[in-house]
Amino acid sequence: MDRPTRRYVPAGAFALLLLAVSLLPASETGGPTPGLFGIALDKWVHAGSYAVLTALLSRARDSRTVRAVALAAVVAVGYGGGIELLQGLVPSRGTSLADMGANAVGAVCGGGLWLALAARVDALTERVRA
Repeated sequence: MDRPTRRYVPAGAFALLLLAVSLLPASETGGPTPGLFGIALDKWVHAGSYAVLTALLSRARDSRTVRAVALAAVVAVGYGGGIELLQGLVPSRGTSLADMGANAVGAVCGGGLWLALAARVDALTERVRA
């Protein structure tokens, strides 16, 4: 496997992990879902997961522009939407627009964090070279 292809391994592995965990049968909790700042904990997990996926996709492409990172976010959101549709086929799960929204918010935040991190690394690299 050549170096450019290897850069996609973490993103691909994480995407497969998301798929596997998302399609496992859901346990019945029976109680209210705990939250943070008035947002259910599962929405934070969705947002965090798709932030990580977007950052990993951006890293794989060594994206440094808003346009390239936005494309990674669109791919992550599309992937999450596909998983949400597949969850409708699992008896103890269902398709959720709120989960799709959390995925999208996470993807955008992950893209923004990636751009900020990449800019900081680039600035430090320039400073070291100077």
